Amino acid sequence: MTGPRTLVVRIESSVIGDGEIAAPRRGEVLAGPLRFVETAADVPHAVWVRAQLVPSERPPIWQYTGEGTPRRWEWSGLLRGDGWTASWRGAVPRTGQVDLTGVFWGTFGYDTEGRFRGRVTRVRMASERYERRGAGGWYPVPGHHQLREVDAAPRFFGPGEELQDGDTADVEATVVVDLDLDDVPALPVRPELVPGDVSAAGGVLWVMDSALPVVLRIDADDRATRVVLPGAIGTPQRVHATPSGCWVTGGDGTFWVTEGVDPVRVDDQPVVAGAAAGESLVACTGAEVWRQYSPGREPVDLPAAAGYVSSMVAVGDSAYAVVLRRGESALRVVRVSASGECTVGPAVPLLPRGHGNPYLLGDPLRVVRGVDVGVVQPDLSLREERELPKHRLGGGITDGVSWTVGHPPDGTTSAGWWPLRGPARVDRTQQYWMLTLHHPSSLEPVTSVPVASSMPRIAVRELGGVYLSDGAVRRFRTDSPVMAEPEVIDVAGIAARLQ
Repeated sequence: MTGPRTLVVRIESSVIGDGEIAAPRRGEVLAGPLRFVETAADVPHAVWVRAQLVPSERPPIWQYTGEGTPRRWEWSGLLRGDGWTASWRGAVPRTGQVDLTGVFWGTFGYDTEGRFRGRVTRVRMASERYERRGAGGWYPVPGHHQLREVDAAPRFFGPGEELQDGDTADVEATVVVDLDLDDVPALPVRPELVPGDVSAAGGVLWVMDSALPVVLRIDADDRATRVVLPGAIGTPQRVHATPSGCWVTGGDGTFWVTEGVDPVRVDDQPVVAGAAAGESLVACTGAEVWRQYSPGREPVDLPAAAGYVSSMVAVGDSAYAVVLRRGESALRVVRVSASGECTVGPAVPLLPRGHGNPYLLGDPLRVVRGVDVGVVQPDLSLREERELPKHRLGGGITDGVSWTVGHPPDGTTSAGWWPLRGPARVDRTQQYWMLTLHHPSSLEPVTSVPVASSMPRIAVRELGGVYLSDGAVRRFRTDSPVMAEPEVIDVAGIAARLQ
């Protein structure tokens, strides 16, 4: 008889703090995205594995590999092991059965296909030494690795006050978790619909499944229709509602859905970001040419600009605004008119103190970079306006409603209880974030509600009615009491009754 299957996974503090993986506790079942990083055998927590490597069809990346090392080509794929899968990158192209040495990392899942699931048998906080170099930068010092046994990891830990003074600091920035892969209950049967994206227009709510090419249409009288698209399974898709229908976009192209007509794929070009204004959709393809779609017409190419789209919103009924990042030093604001004319603004620097992912907010239109708020000028430059009291994880504008998402405050920082108006009961044992609605012109907080995701999707179905998707579909009003739980809409039950 063989022993239980086990796995040792290392998880960074930011992954737990942002809720991608729950805070590990001995005796509880833990699951999350998994990556395998090839290393030397003497690296802390390195293991030898034999697994089946399914290479990715994506081309290799010319990758930076660390301080003082040259760039190199890196290939990617998925490792299939005994009771686990792990995303893989390596400097040597591989396929088939492989023997590898490296470290399992629980990491952010937006580009990680691998998954782990097991019962926690051991939890150890890992401490590393950091030293200050140059103008305040902190770098790890090799050879300093200490472990501290605990029953459970905290939700929030990692670099803090200890990196403010002195030239060296020991920081617990990761947690090492031992998992029993066998001592776990069977997974439940998947519901008929697991909510992914949501969008609304004309009183109709559209709910997209998180992995299936299935969209649920719920009209103003709460009558529902289940629509199956001729799309791929496992490809995340976004919905963009219009007064007469809905655009669906994703890695396998763009679809048009309207009541009483079979859905059609209008383009197979992958879409990385999009927004609908009126009946039209502007889609960013990840290249310098974007596309504009209108019902019953051929797609129109729009010359724009290359870069990472960090925020995109409809402005009124016919225009669009986009924030593009090129590298880590600057952004540009792009305006797209109803006729498809694209105007690219001047470079706006991102300051060294860090800006996270810049996003659009408010009316007049602003760009928020960390805590820095700048008003978009007619020439698409920014006029610095103010600083927010506290950095938020992200935000946007949905049908004129401005919103941000961040961690709930505890009153201990210089920002106090902002964006709440004063002291509030905050349950630190539960994993949740806080969605805040802001007045469009002043950006003052209007109300806040707890959400189960740091990246919820937002829809506005009717005046004062806001819907969100954070693993479930929830509903609240713009005048809801602060931190009141939104009402859950049983979309899985609705979909099941339509079978």
